[in-house]
Amino acid sequence: MLGNNLSMLILVLIICIFLLLVTIYIYNKRELQFLKERIKYNKEIDSNEQEAREKRISSLIEPLTNELQKLQNNVNYIEKNRQESYGRLSEQVNLLSNETRQLERALKSPTLRGKWGEVQLQRVLELSGMIEHVDFEKQKSLSDGLLKPDVIVNIPGNRSIAIDAKTPLEYFMEASEATTEEQKEEKLAKHAKNIKQTVQRLGQKEYQNAVDSNLDFVIMFLPGDHFFSAALKYDPNLFEDAFKNKVLICTPATLIALLKGISFNWQQEKLSKNIHEVSLHAQELQTRIIKFFEYLNGIKSGLETAGSQYDKAVGSIQTRVIPQIEKIAKLGTMDEKKIKVSPSKTDLKLREVSRKINKK
Repeated sequence: MLGNNLSMLILVLIICIFLLLVTIYIYNKRELQFLKERIKYNKEIDSNEQEAREKRISSLIEPLTNELQKLQNNVNYIEKNRQESYGRLSEQVNLLSNETRQLERALKSPTLRGKWGEVQLQRVLELSGMIEHVDFEKQKSLSDGLLKPDVIVNIPGNRSIAIDAKTPLEYFMEASEATTEEQKEEKLAKHAKNIKQTVQRLGQKEYQNAVDSNLDFVIMFLPGDHFFSAALKYDPNLFEDAFKNKVLICTPATLIALLKGISFNWQQEKLSKNIHEVSLHAQELQTRIIKFFEYLNGIKSGLETAGSQYDKAVGSIQTRVIPQIEKIAKLGTMDEKKIKVSPSKTDLKLREVSRKINKK
């Protein structure tokens, strides 16, 4: 009996445990299903939110992406132009470098340096607005052909001034090629001394005495301002010493200013001549007007004489002819006709023109 009860109890207990396990299983299965559905729902929500976020981010990023693309295109375009410009600039630099080297090699020849100085002088004259054979003459012989300056410039008052282009630049060029500062200083000092010696030799030619000029100096033209400024650094009295030798050193800048002043003087002289001619024409016009007034006085006298004779004729008609006609008409010997309009005397009012002018 006790054993049966124990067996029943164990069976009931097993059944209870089984039911509990079944209940737990069902509960867990439902929880698992709920969790799966929840996870699926959350995934769908997360997917929708992520898609919405991606759309929002895309809408924000797209304009920035377009601008970055435009910027990239502009950068590529600029870079392309930079490379092309750099290529052209490199070609120009190389060309300029080659031309510079050619010029340096050419300037090492004294003859070519002299030709270059003459060309530079010609350019300065043209920039100043002067015309060859009008304002200046090139290579004109003076003193039986013994003297021949590069240019003779005409100045007002039937005067002239001689200009000679000089290129004592050998030491200056050697200074530019010097490898040390000491060599450069030495060459530039020789450059200043060379210009001073050139000034002395030019002053001895006395071009100013061979041209029609009251200017007691000749112009020495240096084809570059830096040539003269480099020499002044080592010989500050170079300009004053040159002027004592009756030589005026000019560079392109100073010579243009001097030639512009000469051009202005030409304009002033032309204006002065015009004023003189206007004065002469005004005097001639005054003489002719006075003569014309004399003719007017003669015409006036003639008109007054004619008017006086006319008035006498009209008076004779009014006092002698018309009364006689009226008496004859009253006698009935002819048809009676009345004179409706009879001649009247003149009323000339001639103004005294020439007399008033003469009084003034």
